[in-house]
Amino acid sequence: MDIGSDRRQRLLAFAMIGISAGLLFAVMAVYFTRGFVPGDAIVYLGAGERLNLNHPLYEVLPGDRPMEVKPPFWTVPLLSPPLVAVLFRPLAMLPPDAGAYVWWVASMAAIAWVLVEFWRRRPILTSLAVLALVVPLTYEIGVGNVNAFLLLGTVLIWKWSTGGRETHAGAVAAFITLLKVSPIVICWWLFTQGKWRAVVGGIAVGSALIAVTILGAGFDAHLRFIEITRTTATIGQSELSLAGLAKAIGVPASVASFLPTAALVTGLIGVLLLRSKPAWAFSLAVATMVLGSPVVNINSYALLLGCLAPAIWPMEPVLARSEPIPVPETAEMVPS
Repeated sequence: MDIGSDRRQRLLAFAMIGISAGLLFAVMAVYFTRGFVPGDAIVYLGAGERLNLNHPLYEVLPGDRPMEVKPPFWTVPLLSPPLVAVLFRPLAMLPPDAGAYVWWVASMAAIAWVLVEFWRRRPILTSLAVLALVVPLTYEIGVGNVNAFLLLGTVLIWKWSTGGRETHAGAVAAFITLLKVSPIVICWWLFTQGKWRAVVGGIAVGSALIAVTILGAGFDAHLRFIEITRTTATIGQSELSLAGLAKAIGVPASVASFLPTAALVTGLIGVLLLRSKPAWAFSLAVATMVLGSPVVNINSYALLLGCLAPAIWPMEPVLARSEPIPVPETAEMVPS
């Protein structure tokens, strides 16, 4: 082994970690000059409060916490499925706003775990990814969005599904899909890979979670969420989605509006066609999860960090058997 080369490699790795982490903290310092207000966590807190008051989940009644709307992108106080509101019901019982900060700390811990594990295993590759995604990561850390748990869940799904813990991977896939519908693409990856224990585990956990959300939010809230999903898929497409970006550069709205759906369908087909290459298929599934959604904000692009999971925990190669098959020895014929 070339000791000098190994030492240079280590120095480069430490330097890259220092540069990328330093830039991330510097951008965060600028971002937090606005104050430490986890905006999305406050939105979820308001949803939990409405449920505790037995108010409609997707409406704001007099006396409810005020919520910002931005027509036509969103006209309701929550765009997430009911599960996140049910999770916030106990958090909403804490002193004012405390529940949002508990969630925020947990979301930052989720991102921190991913970054530390990635930096520890593949420091140079991870550093390059952090440099590219520094702004989305900063926003994700700052707002307390469910995407933090989607990132952690996505990484764990790869790690566990390829490391002999398929049932755990399926359970996580069900959980994050019910937090935000877009991870259904990761569920599709598990299915196309023939991870049947993951599929069974996901169905079992998903069914239990759906029962919990119906009890905690009511069946009508689920029907209302389906209506909201149809709206966001058409007139409610966000400015940083593929549709929004295309419209910004002059693509006709009739064409641009189709782009997220095209990305989703293309990605699903690609994951199927690449099923013999699990790592490539997984990375494509993560990218599709982001680009195939009609609602994409700047922090959403932090999820692309999950594309690196196959490089962080590479699958063990299946080695072809090259040695000859041993032939049993036979006793020599001894003349009588």
